[in-house]
Amino acid sequence: MFKYAAVFVLAVATVSAATLKNPVSSENRQGRIAGGEVANPNQFPYHAALQTADGLTFCGAAIVNQRWVITAGSCAQGKATTDVLVIVGTNRVDALAVPRHTVDRIVIHPNFDVNVYANDVAVLRVLRPFIFSESIQPITLGSDNVEAESNAVATGFGRTAISDSTPASYLRYVNVDVITNEECQEAFDDSYQERLHGNTVCTRSAEGSGICLGDAGGPLVIDDTLVGVISWGIPCGMGMPDVYARVSAHRAWVLVHTMI
Repeated sequence: MFKYAAVFVLAVATVSAATLKNPVSSENRQGRIAGGEVANPNQFPYHAALQTADGLTFCGAAIVNQRWVITAGSCAQGKATTDVLVIVGTNRVDALAVPRHTVDRIVIHPNFDVNVYANDVAVLRVLRPFIFSESIQPITLGSDNVEAESNAVATGFGRTAISDSTPASYLRYVNVDVITNEECQEAFDDSYQERLHGNTVCTRSAEGSGICLGDAGGPLVIDDTLVGVISWGIPCGMGMPDVYARVSAHRAWVLVHTMI
């Protein structure tokens, strides 16, 4: 999943590391879920990958029900339904026989703000329902705020090494710890404070591990409950917090749209 990158929005873009309290070399520009482990088959049946029509995995998602997945607003912004395929039921995204679903509706949170990544959530509807099985299952949407020091797991097909220019073939996961908003704010330069608010969740992981480019939109899970959607972060695996959209803050909006 992720290793060594620079400040970036995890879906598509990089930004300058110059504003970090402890900036890293500008040579460390690319990365993925760093230091994670390869997932076993059926270990994370709620995980979905988003691909372009030509097979490039660009974001993650999580299955909400038989027709809908939740992802980051940054993953859906500017996308037409014909631009996205939803891949489910596999820990190897390049396998030939995995279910690939076309999308017939994309709904981005109306208050998504790309400048500060507020309300960074979106839902996508697949044309044909998922067929639930051991490898394809929905996940419960968290309704409560996440407590600091909770242990969580993040999953993704994002890049796995600094030298790689493509996402990982195998699903990977990383164990992380939820931290307080205050601790998260303290870690970032003043220019990033607008991106940290009550609707975000932050985590820390061991140095050398974390989320990275290509992992945006993927799930942060505690006890089989979705508590966060991967949003943005600083150099992968470099000891900085990773930031997620808080699911409990957006749960009502998600349910309104995914029950259609």
